[in-house]
Amino acid sequence: MPQTSRASVSELLRHHLRFGLRLLAGPATDTPIRHVAGADTLADLDRAPTESLIVVLGATSAPIPDYEIDVAIRQATTRDAAGLVFAGLRSLPITAVRLADRAHLPVLGSDAGRGGGELLLDIDRFVRGGASDTLARATSAIRAALRAADLDGPDAVRSLLDAAAEALGCRIVLDETGPVGQADPGAVIVGRHPVARLVPGLDDDATQVALPAIAAVVSRMRQRELNHRFAPALTRAGLIVQMVLCDRAQLPQLVEQAFQLDFQVEQTHVVAWLRIEDAAVQDGTSLARARQLLEEAELSALQILHTRQGTWHVARLGGDLVIVGTGQSGTPLHRQVRSEVGRLIGMLSERGDILVTGGLGTPQAGPDGLRHSAAEARVAADSAGAAERRGTLVEADATGLRRVLADLYSSPLSRSLLTEILAPLDALGTARAQVGVTTLAAYFDAQGSPTRAAEVLHLHPNAVAYRLRWITEALGVDLAEPDTRFALQMACRMRLLNR
Repeated sequence: MPQTSRASVSELLRHHLRFGLRLLAGPATDTPIRHVAGADTLADLDRAPTESLIVVLGATSAPIPDYEIDVAIRQATTRDAAGLVFAGLRSLPITAVRLADRAHLPVLGSDAGRGGGELLLDIDRFVRGGASDTLARATSAIRAALRAADLDGPDAVRSLLDAAAEALGCRIVLDETGPVGQADPGAVIVGRHPVARLVPGLDDDATQVALPAIAAVVSRMRQRELNHRFAPALTRAGLIVQMVLCDRAQLPQLVEQAFQLDFQVEQTHVVAWLRIEDAAVQDGTSLARARQLLEEAELSALQILHTRQGTWHVARLGGDLVIVGTGQSGTPLHRQVRSEVGRLIGMLSERGDILVTGGLGTPQAGPDGLRHSAAEARVAADSAGAAERRGTLVEADATGLRRVLADLYSSPLSRSLLTEILAPLDALGTARAQVGVTTLAAYFDAQGSPTRAAEVLHLHPNAVAYRLRWITEALGVDLAEPDTRFALQMACRMRLLNR
């Protein structure tokens, strides 16, 4: 019975992974195949309908003599065959090649490992087309993926894709180079975030049915791989957060935990502090969106840094990302952390939906050094944010005020005392407190001259004098007292950097 399919020899060859066919002689025509017929003997060729693709089955059981191949080509030509397939044959004698070329008859061979009957049925189902072939290929590919889902090792995903591709009859490529949409049917999702996508070599009904299921299996494998790879690192990341935030009296206990987790806390550390913000929102963003952006930034950092030399830790602290590079003293650790974190900031900024403001601490040894480098990095990030230097990595200065402030900032007691000094201004509201701190800082920088402070603030000197009166009344202080003036100046400096 004639088929309605538009299948052709060239189409069969494009599905090389499925059929294992190769062109041995003649052209790869686009002429539609009307029938598929099997032939055990040369006599069977005469019974094949015209415009058939004839599969010679005997080649898989015993070698066919050269003269019989010549006869088969002549008979197929007289039957106006769409093509001739020798199951298990990988080459033709030269006489057969010349006969096929003159007759414009496509002659194909197949891999020796596949039986002729199985090949005949598969080609027939493909030529008939329709839902049955689509469903059979898709189901076979999904089953192949599920069978390979428990594989481990660096080549596990590749082995799974190869098994699924063989069933579908086309290659499947894992593309990790570009942005991936959540709605992409081949999206590989890790922790709710698309990290890669599967790209099939053919976009037909079977691949469209199977691709989402295969991508889901690959997603589970990737999640399992990340959990296994980063589980110790995530535990150490939580410990790092505690070490950065704790009071110094708690540090010895945390250091003991660090050794138990094989975290070489006695080595040298360089800390980078990244502020992650939503580029699309100007007046604040939702908690869910902020958490999503931070998780995506963390995942990107983990995926990038685990392939780099050295020891890396990535931790989330509030809405910020803390990256710690750890190594031996005397190594170019600072340069390496600056380079890798700078590359990460550039990659995140290229997305267009994330604003990153980064600060980098100096190399410091031991647990106290880790805390100090983190404090430096945080102050540097605050300074970059105040200067609106987003998309950059600002380094802490090795000497000077920021380093002193960073040391103060690393102490919960110092932070608490300096915050208490300005608490009366904070009670007046955010806007009034900001005016008060800015005016005091300009006044102190001007060495107590309201006139010079007015020039910096672009105000009249009388306006500065008025501000100073209500500020001192609110604080209940005397600016003529040296210790008070010094404490206020330190508090204002820290507040402005932290802002």
